Amino acid sequence: MAWKSTIIIRAILEALRFGCISMLVSSSAAQCPGDVVPTGAVNGTDLAELLATWGPCPNCAADLDGSGSVDGNDLAVLLGAWGSCAPVITTILPNVGPLGGGTAITITGNYFIGSASVMMGGVPAVAVQLVNPMTITAVTPAGAEGFVDVVVTSGGQTVTRLGGFTYRPATPGTLRAWGQNVQGQCNVPANVGPCLGVEAGVAYSAALRVDGSVRAWGQNSWGACSVPSDLGACDVVAAGWQHTLARRTDGSLRLWGVGTTNTGYFPFYGQCIPPADLTSCSSVAAGMYHSMALLPNGTVRAWGLNEQGQCNVPPDLGACTAISGGVYHSLALVHDGQVRAWGANNKGQCNIPGDLGLCSSIDAGSFHSIALRADGLVRAWGCNLAGACNVPASLGACSAVAAGNGFSVALQVDGSVQAWGANDYGQCSVPNDLGPCTSVSAGDYHTLAIER
Repeated sequence: MAWKSTIIIRAILEALRFGCISMLVSSSAAQCPGDVVPTGAVNGTDLAELLATWGPCPNCAADLDGSGSVDGNDLAVLLGAWGSCAPVITTILPNVGPLGGGTAITITGNYFIGSASVMMGGVPAVAVQLVNPMTITAVTPAGAEGFVDVVVTSGGQTVTRLGGFTYRPATPGTLRAWGQNVQGQCNVPANVGPCLGVEAGVAYSAALRVDGSVRAWGQNSWGACSVPSDLGACDVVAAGWQHTLARRTDGSLRLWGVGTTNTGYFPFYGQCIPPADLTSCSSVAAGMYHSMALLPNGTVRAWGLNEQGQCNVPPDLGACTAISGGVYHSLALVHDGQVRAWGANNKGQCNIPGDLGLCSSIDAGSFHSIALRADGLVRAWGCNLAGACNVPASLGACSAVAAGNGFSVALQVDGSVQAWGANDYGQCSVPNDLGPCTSVSAGDYHTLAIER
């Protein structure tokens, strides 16, 4: 390839002969105007492209000074920017999220090349993906309240957006419910007060109040709504068929409802009896007859009914950031943004789409699965008899998703809620007066949301 070296040498000599070197502009490395072929570096490839279009060239990429002609001035700009281009951050959207992390953000800019990493206030973001030279997606880690700097490292160079992201405490809001109500699962107690979290089970509902206490209502034949009086403050709650899990703020796990003791009734599968060595967890999830816990080190544990392998956590799963349980299948979000599934697959609920990409949130429905991609788009797969996997074309970027029994719910970034699929009990009929929301959950035939 000696001819390429000859072209470069000749170009530099010509620049010197015409006095172009004395005209070199002081261009910021961050702008990298000489990167004609956007690779993140100004090099011989750019020079070859410039020389190949030498002469009049309106709107040509090689016309760096916008004069309408590729000439010595453009060559001077290119030579002045010779070398690697520093990455540039233009926008970070959304730029606000909860303290617990989990916000899917998109960083736009330029000159993102090679491997990329993102730091949020000194803490690594997860599910970082270099989409193209102008786009990086990531999911925020947990952080302290206030502004934090966002640092992107790409191609061996670093750029910082001071105060680029703001962590805010979860905003308590009013609990709303709609859909089937034969067991009173949509009769939100008048004194439940502002809530931070909701979970829709089978014919019952559970809520996490601002003081950390848990309330539950609806069908209580097997004690799923009988919150232990000594439960204490919690920060996560999960609802299954007729059993409830809660993570206390000290990390310990509490469970109640069917499966607590063997009463001879068929749903007893030990779903409320966790492994003896499970002493601490960071999150919990409930399937129909099985339970799941996410340990602080990212390990996933599962117990209860296992006839379809829903409790057989893959040995190669790796550290995870989120879990969810369906009727007979389980989902996990691996720390790198990949989605994994195991258990029953009779409806394709465990067939992760090959083009799914990296995700920030997941939820397992009865026989289908749903995921929120890192770019805010929603994907669903599995049983689609009632259209639960037909994501509306009008659905914009979202911040949360939920899967019920044959229907799906999504919370858009503007706080509006959309639902689709089975609607025989009005579970997809979002109330007309529902304001912007911060959280959603889907049960068997009813939907819950926290209104700001």
